[in-house]
Amino acid sequence: MLNDPARFASETRLHEPGTTANAQGITQNSAAIADSQSAGESCPPPLAWPEVVAAYRSQSTPWELSNGSRHLVGRTWGNGLPLYFLNGFAATAEMSSLTLWLLKDQFRCIVFDTHDDRAARTARPRMSDFTSDLFAAADLHEDRTLRVFGPSFGAAVALAAAREIPERFAGIVLQHGFSQRRLSVAERMLSELCGLTHFPLSSFPGRRRIQELNHRRWFPPFDTTRFEFLIESTGSLRLADLAGKAMALAAFDLTEQLHEVTCPILLLRTEGESRVETQCQLQLERGLKQSRTEWMHSAGQHPCLTHPHRLAKVLKSFFPSDLAWRQNFRRRLMSLLWALTLMMLRLRWEEHWPGSFNRVIESEL
Repeated sequence: MLNDPARFASETRLHEPGTTANAQGITQNSAAIADSQSAGESCPPPLAWPEVVAAYRSQSTPWELSNGSRHLVGRTWGNGLPLYFLNGFAATAEMSSLTLWLLKDQFRCIVFDTHDDRAARTARPRMSDFTSDLFAAADLHEDRTLRVFGPSFGAAVALAAAREIPERFAGIVLQHGFSQRRLSVAERMLSELCGLTHFPLSSFPGRRRIQELNHRRWFPPFDTTRFEFLIESTGSLRLADLAGKAMALAAFDLTEQLHEVTCPILLLRTEGESRVETQCQLQLERGLKQSRTEWMHSAGQHPCLTHPHRLAKVLKSFFPSDLAWRQNFRRRLMSLLWALTLMMLRLRWEEHWPGSFNRVIESEL
């Protein structure tokens, strides 16, 4: 049953009401699923996400890696060209499992979580620490050329890495990316405080309510358990690791170096982005000359969970897989063989009946 990706492909076909959306609009659009089906549009069946996550945990290959004071725990799933998924600010590797399920037949997908040992650290976390994690994972897999999808904080890591060693990147997809993110005084103080704790995010006061307000409206209305997966998975994040990301952001600024990123870039925008995120996107569009922008409506900040089928489609179109290349090569080869066969037939025809081939063609015309 789990060997058929179409069986568990997930997507809600919602019609975009405009450039903005709200909770009421999403509720109304849930009825549009039936409307789109009745209009003849295909709609993938609902995703049995617990089974897919179970397959991810049992079928993917686990690996671990130490990189200085940092410890990477990751998984590799699938066959084909390598495609690296970087975590967002408050996200885990397993949250990408639904999207990985849809890509594993065409790509070798690599995901990982990073845990920092503050006791072994001699300096404050910097963005170079996170880019070093990406390159360390790539070296472990012996991948010289990288294709990367990075949402929010992961987008900053991908952007910094592509600027650091541009020749290693075949392309990057940045969801809600930015070249700079200024933290308020309160955010800086909170990151310093959280950096001293050993508690998980689930212990943070009001955490569930905040995530419900920010993310719940974008999840499929027919599957309430998928949002609970978000709550459960992010609840395991250590506050100290989140604080390390915030500290790295405080010193991150590539605004003047965006022209140094030369690989193809897709800027992925979704409904639910804040005003600050909108300004950051516009700044990237101006500074990244090799970029283009694409919208995913009604997806929120976690399309890997809300609409994995649509996200997989975007990634497939931007990162042509080796399977697609082989299929295209096969079609061209068959066309060439047919042309050669017809040429040989014509030559043999002319050998036996000179000039008759043209007379036959003229008579048919």
